[in-house]
Amino acid sequence: MSGAPLVAVEDLRVTARRAGRTYPIVEDVSFKIEAGGLLALVGESGCGKSLTAAALLGLLPWGLAVDGGQIRLEGQNVLELTPTQWRRLRGRKVGAVFQNPLAALNPSLPIWKQVVESAELTFRLDRAAARARALELLELVGVPQAAQRLDDYPHQFSGGMRQRVAIALALACDPRLLVADEPTTALDLITQAEILRLLNRLRLERGLAVLFITHDLSLVAEYADQVMVMYAGRVVEQAEARRFFAGPRHPYSRALLGAIPRLATPEVRLTDIEGLPPSPFEYPPGCRFAPRCPRVIEPCRRELPPPAGDQRQRAFCHRPFAQEPG
Repeated sequence: MSGAPLVAVEDLRVTARRAGRTYPIVEDVSFKIEAGGLLALVGESGCGKSLTAAALLGLLPWGLAVDGGQIRLEGQNVLELTPTQWRRLRGRKVGAVFQNPLAALNPSLPIWKQVVESAELTFRLDRAAARARALELLELVGVPQAAQRLDDYPHQFSGGMRQRVAIALALACDPRLLVADEPTTALDLITQAEILRLLNRLRLERGLAVLFITHDLSLVAEYADQVMVMYAGRVVEQAEARRFFAGPRHPYSRALLGAIPRLATPEVRLTDIEGLPPSPFEYPPGCRFAPRCPRVIEPCRRELPPPAGDQRQRAFCHRPFAQEPG
């Protein structure tokens, strides 16, 4: 893949107001995804992954706001759009798949109606065209006997099939960017693998840029082009996937990778990280991982760490691990 990125986020900052003060929740987040690329955004719960995605979708919760940076989609800074323009853009250029497909679907509407609701409004389809489009999308995502299931309701589908329906819904208006926010969390391992293979096939066939959000690095090892690790609202490491899995440089990244069980080495003890991530309203002044880091030195407690490495693998750490050759 080469050329201008389909989506480019630069120095994104999300803040919250509390008791008359402004608190940074997400800070200095930058990344790019090309058409057909898959960026895996990983980290513990509460590190800012979903808020980064919500900012990308223009769907931040009440009380939070983008307070700096740019989000460029095909060269256009979407942060300059009005709410009405955002609604027109969302769905047509940006689609989203969320982690709970049952909550994302309306239990009182048949599947076909939900899948094409946004396409009906966008392209003004009549009923026959809408049903045909719904059938096309359900077949695209691999729903068996799709023609016989158009009038079924969400409760008649398994968890994996509901997630396929949710993906079909996200693709209804042919978006260029797909945000998948932990879409396999509630699924068994076999179904997780099926959903990941489906997303991988769709992004390659349709040239989608995919932001895949997860807390489980093992899910993305096979499919990601890039990996970005967040901790306490900041990026701690960004790398090409191949280089990252060969040897992460940040202690937090290495701990996450060390928490993945390996059948080939069952005698190796899994990594655990003592303590909890800090509250967004109590971030420490230096490196935010310093209170939990086994490699901490005094500058870590006082100063934000500078980037170490190059564009292929960069860690924000005062004392990073050595970069693997190659």
